[in-house]
Amino acid sequence: MKRMWAAVALAALVALSGCSDGAGQPEGTPSPTPSPTLAEPVELDYYASVITDNGADLALVGDWMSQKLRVVDAEGDEKWNIDSNTNEDDGGTEAYSAGENVIVHDYSGTTTAYSWADGQEVWSFGLPDTAGSCRPAQSFGTQSTSGGSRLGEGDLILLENIWMDSEENCEPSAEGDTVLYALDPETGKEAWPALSVGEDGQTFGGRLLELAPDRKSGIMSWMDGDESMVTRISFDDGTHVSLPITEARETDDTGADYFIVYPTADPSSLTYVYGSTEPDEPMSSAVTRAAKLSVPADLQASDSATLAATEQSADVSMEDTFDAVCSTELRFTAEGKPACLQTQLFASAVKYQGSDGAIDGWYADAPEAAVARIGGLGGPQWEPVDHGDQTLLIVPAPRDGIVALDAASGKTVWTTDGPRLKEEGETGSWGGQRVLPDLGLIVVTDNKKTTFFDAKTGKPVSDHPAGDYSDQSSSGRFVIATNEDTSTMWAVVDT
Repeated sequence: MKRMWAAVALAALVALSGCSDGAGQPEGTPSPTPSPTLAEPVELDYYASVITDNGADLALVGDWMSQKLRVVDAEGDEKWNIDSNTNEDDGGTEAYSAGENVIVHDYSGTTTAYSWADGQEVWSFGLPDTAGSCRPAQSFGTQSTSGGSRLGEGDLILLENIWMDSEENCEPSAEGDTVLYALDPETGKEAWPALSVGEDGQTFGGRLLELAPDRKSGIMSWMDGDESMVTRISFDDGTHVSLPITEARETDDTGADYFIVYPTADPSSLTYVYGSTEPDEPMSSAVTRAAKLSVPADLQASDSATLAATEQSADVSMEDTFDAVCSTELRFTAEGKPACLQTQLFASAVKYQGSDGAIDGWYADAPEAAVARIGGLGGPQWEPVDHGDQTLLIVPAPRDGIVALDAASGKTVWTTDGPRLKEEGETGSWGGQRVLPDLGLIVVTDNKKTTFFDAKTGKPVSDHPAGDYSDQSSSGRFVIATNEDTSTMWAVVDT
């Protein structure tokens, strides 16, 4: 099929080789290095979103209406497919690319690796049916220590319990309930022994572990009976330190057991997030209250299979703060740099709140509609962008167009003209932002079109029609804009 700039690229390669179209390449001349370019868009006749890709020419795409996972190439041709427990909210399947394999977890209790080439099963890990465990296999979701869907050397897949409530009328074993497994993506074997909470342990549902900015450890918030707990888990070997923070939580006046703690670039400083000033919606993220939690960073770790409070002396304190902090989960660029973004509602203004994982964050002006559209649970997705030594956050500008903010400072790097961000539910509203790092392109679906921007300058490169309520998904080499029952897909190809 046609490919954008393909003829130009071919002519350039011929010129570089010193040959005419009909002549052979001189003996001993090295083959030209493949150059990535963007293929012409392909129409898919189903509601699709891309989950991950192999870093080259294949993508795993969810066909949610047919309950299928399909591996397609850059032309949209299907190579193989499998049945899967999928849904339109992308909540039924998580997948990761690791070398020659794609690893799929679909909440059936089994995680399976398939060959990208032909779909043959390579390994399968079923969550053990442990006697006395009150955490059913279907209550485990996944994330990776890479912070994304592509795994590098040493990265693990974490299987974590995401249900708040355990099974009714179930008595846990003396060892407690297992809540976390770590898998080696090459073999499907456990990288280190699974971790459990005791018989009085309670998790809060949703993501169990929050990745630290360096992705070498994670922070877990939970309750051990009446004791509020924070645990730091090392991804190297699964060792951990658990600290009670009950007394320090006196800053929290909400009266709720639920809380969440986020790591920062400083291991001795965490961000405690709680409550809201919205009385009818106490868990709302529109108005976030936060405190700085100070903990010792040099305590001896435990290798016990069951999490429990350390017996070492530990000075823990908490200070309420109204300064900007990172009070939501981190996202990571293609190069692995962390970024944090959410919206914050004030009495007379809406602000973007973010950071690059540092203890202190920043505020930047945001349009009023952003509070319902950007950075919220279930909202359109965004992805941080590598920009030399900087990390960019691409968001709707305060008035019109889009703006690139420096994740470290919140300062504007560039802006570009465009439509005003619309309220949720209006046609042409913000459908998400992703990035194609191999091409240095940012992709935004908004105002009934999908636009490609130069990541360095913000200048638009091309745009294409999109539906009234199009959503966007991307995997680094593939991007899909989906509306109702059809999808448009672009792929990065090597020429």
